[in-house]
Amino acid sequence: MTGKALLVALAVLASGAQAETQTAKDARSLEAALQRARTDKHIHRIELTAGNYELLAPIVIDEALSGTADAPFVLAAAPGAQPVLSGATSLPALRWERWKDGIWRARIAAASFQRLWLGKQALVRARYPNLDPANPGFGGAADATSPERVARWRDPRGAVLHALHGYQWGGLQVPILGKKPDGSLGYGPQLANNRVMPPSDKDRYVENVREELDAPGEWFHDVGEGWLYFKPLAGERPPARGFRAGRLEALVRIEGHARDVQHVQLRGLQFSDTEPTFLKATEPLLRSDWKFYRAGAVTVENARDVRIEQGEFTALGGHGVVVSGRARQVTVSANHIHDIGGTAVAFVGRPEAVRSPLFEYHERLEVAAIDRTSGPKSDAYPKDSEASDNLIHDIGQIDRQATGVQIAMAARITVDHNSIYRMPRAGINIGDGNWGGHLITHNDVFDTVRLTGDHGSFNSWGRDRYWHPDRAEMDRRAAAHPELALLDAVEPIVMRRNRWRCDHGWDVDLDDGASNYVIEENLMLAGGLKLREGFQRIVRNNILVNGSFHPHVWFDNGEDVFESNVVMGAHQPVEIRRWGRSVNRNFFVAEADLRAAQARGTDADSVAGDPHFAAPARGDYTVMNAALATRIGFVNFPMDDFGVRPARLKRLASQPAFPVPKQLGQAAPLQAARQLHGLGLKPIETLGEQSAAGLGEKAGLIVLAVEAGSAGAAAGLQPRDVIVASGQQAINDVATLQALLATGRRTELTVVRNQTRILVHWPAAVIKGF
Repeated sequence: MTGKALLVALAVLASGAQAETQTAKDARSLEAALQRARTDKHIHRIELTAGNYELLAPIVIDEALSGTADAPFVLAAAPGAQPVLSGATSLPALRWERWKDGIWRARIAAASFQRLWLGKQALVRARYPNLDPANPGFGGAADATSPERVARWRDPRGAVLHALHGYQWGGLQVPILGKKPDGSLGYGPQLANNRVMPPSDKDRYVENVREELDAPGEWFHDVGEGWLYFKPLAGERPPARGFRAGRLEALVRIEGHARDVQHVQLRGLQFSDTEPTFLKATEPLLRSDWKFYRAGAVTVENARDVRIEQGEFTALGGHGVVVSGRARQVTVSANHIHDIGGTAVAFVGRPEAVRSPLFEYHERLEVAAIDRTSGPKSDAYPKDSEASDNLIHDIGQIDRQATGVQIAMAARITVDHNSIYRMPRAGINIGDGNWGGHLITHNDVFDTVRLTGDHGSFNSWGRDRYWHPDRAEMDRRAAAHPELALLDAVEPIVMRRNRWRCDHGWDVDLDDGASNYVIEENLMLAGGLKLREGFQRIVRNNILVNGSFHPHVWFDNGEDVFESNVVMGAHQPVEIRRWGRSVNRNFFVAEADLRAAQARGTDADSVAGDPHFAAPARGDYTVMNAALATRIGFVNFPMDDFGVRPARLKRLASQPAFPVPKQLGQAAPLQAARQLHGLGLKPIETLGEQSAAGLGEKAGLIVLAVEAGSAGAAAGLQPRDVIVASGQQAINDVATLQALLATGRRTELTVVRNQTRILVHWPAAVIKGF
């Protein structure tokens, strides 16, 4: 090896023909080796032999350890070794005493911790309902915070409510601050989710309550009294030794201070046993649905030319790799990231780099206040970096607002040849349009949106500086200033030759405002493609197996293109007045679907027939009907180049289930609009209508039109409003509403407008939000 190298645990320092030996026995010796490397610039490589390194503090690699292009600084596993960097600490011998109900306790002087292991087995912090390992779902209960249950808790300070979002838009956590004088719970602010609404009333559980310690393997740490309570798995006295508690939330920080750290590599290491970080997820990632905490097992900032490769990230409480703020040429490659609490890989810029930033869905700027300079304001964001050949699965096990690869406030990020599956939410998520240029290629993303809804294997938003939450204002703004949409989305995002499957949403979901995309040569296996309002999306030469095209609430001048795609169902438009630049030359399976499209004014040159897929059972959906494919300009693309390529990861990787192609047939006819008191009304019947209206379920009456001077207009109702209830009575059909209004009494209606619930008093035009 060139220069010098340190081997930690049984270390050899070699330089030329002369060698010296150093012995290191624990994590303190690793820190000593790092300190020596800071002063001896000939040392540019530290190799770790096998062992469990319980770190006392995160390893900090700053500019003093910078390497060069020819001699990067490397922290790596020794040949054949599997070193583990651990964020846990072994507890001293515990003197257990029997308490009650099969529970034991021991005095402990340790500071507060969120995770506990016995050997390598993770134990469960006391919770209700109890964890059921056989249940792959969220594992909640409607009575988790019921008054009857809360009455049993003496002092729930420090407990946490974990829940899904009330509209299924991800997960969230709420700290429990204690009990109020009336015995009800006092809560802190919602964490992790940036769309603050009431949590799900059934998908919820509470952890860290002593009175809920009732299942084998559960524990509770009473920090104030200094007791550790534990119910043994086998019922007998717990062992005195072998317990480990969480200590660190981060293991390695690659971070420059006075200047950037450069040319650093982490190779072949395992990162494990960090503390959860959801209680610190308070920073909104602009107006996306995410709140975030900028720390992972490995965190990179103020750095360039960094490689994190061939490692394993597992048993983490929080995120895997977080590339934050100013970072260039950072590569996260050939890692196995699995069974962790948060997001696998995140590229997240700083909001000070964003012009005219906004931080919550309902925040808005008037047009005159928008900074008209395109692009970023500073360099505090990741760019020209990549996540490639990573095997990512079973993540988001604690923080359900998690994804395989997260991109926010970044530029030119390549996401290539990753296998991503078993996700609570999207596999790849792009939170905003700043600043585009991303290349999403050859990924295999499936078994996603397992716990949430209204989402896809790929999800993105574009609630950038041009975007406004009031749809009527947004229509005016889009008509008058379409150029504003590309002030942030300055370079196109290219999605090419990926394989997507989502059985609980859309395969690809471009949501609010997402603009400037090129989507081509993708294989979509279940949910089809959704394009909500945005600008300049080009979708061409894709195969939508057993799926269709879902355009939602487009702007009249959005200039979208949907051409040369193979679709197996009718288009599913919601509130489309103009069909973009072109929807044409597509390959339908059913003649009736083609005729329905043409009746709407699209697909004049499209065709219908059997695509004759080559071998669907083996995942080969090559179109063998060359005659019809040629007529629409469709060109086949490879079917065997999705997901991870390294042999060691490919052997471990799963693949999606390959669906048997089926003609979707005609959807059941939707109910026609009905008139009532000057309102054009129809029930919400489809997932598309639900999503377009921003609802948590398929329920309510959408207002399609309001006649001037009518009673409906006098009540203040507007087009796109959704009437969902009156008091406790749900309103899902016109007959129910008609019966309520026929009484002639003042009636209070609950209405969803621009994804906010308001109250409308009929017939008085008095409106108040709640």
